[in-house]
Amino acid sequence: MKKIIFFLIAIFLSFPAVAKREKVIKISVQPQEAAIYVDNSLIGHGYGEFSRPKKKNQVVIIRVECEEYTTAHSKFYGGDERNSLSFNLMQDGFYRGSASSGLVNKFMTITLDPKYYTKDEEGNINSEPAWKLLHQILLNYFPEIETTDFRGGYLQTPWKYKSFNMSEKQLRNRVTVRDVTTPERVAFQIKISSEVAGAMAARHGEFDEVDRLPKELEPMVEELQTRIGKASSI
Repeated sequence: MKKIIFFLIAIFLSFPAVAKREKVIKISVQPQEAAIYVDNSLIGHGYGEFSRPKKKNQVVIIRVECEEYTTAHSKFYGGDERNSLSFNLMQDGFYRGSASSGLVNKFMTITLDPKYYTKDEEGNINSEPAWKLLHQILLNYFPEIETTDFRGGYLQTPWKYKSFNMSEKQLRNRVTVRDVTTPERVAFQIKISSEVAGAMAARHGEFDEVDRLPKELEPMVEELQTRIGKASSI
């Protein structure tokens, strides 16, 4: 009799534990626009549900991703006692440390201020003061000038690389300047190249253009637009 009683008590005590193991697992995510994937299938944005694996050792693969945030990866086993999961994505350090820019990866024209060039009686133009100031500006942001040809009217910095905390992305930037002076106008064209790559691609030099710039280079853009002359769209 005692054995039967103990057996019935054991069965009774097991019911609550069974009841708690819900068949549907709920996932909530911040930010709410984050996409939730279970075994590579999209189940929702910010919130989703999936069926609990039937076997204890059976596993589902969870991936949560959102633009400008670091992707989260997780596994959920059938034997897991949890009925819900939550993720709070960390903002990708690349986006915290860079800013959107519509001026990168294309040439902008700077009409030189007359105080930075001279013109003789024959119409010959000497823009050496502008080139000197341009060098001074760029050397505040780059360790050196890679190529400079005053007579040929060409200048280029080396690539400057930047990595970011909490991000696998790497950004690289350089500045190219060419003299486009005509009899009607004394002007330079300046291009700020900006390219990004993931960690693996960066090791192989596989970068793609991106419309973002490290925040520490933002003052350089303003200086290039205003100190040697006036920027124009032509």
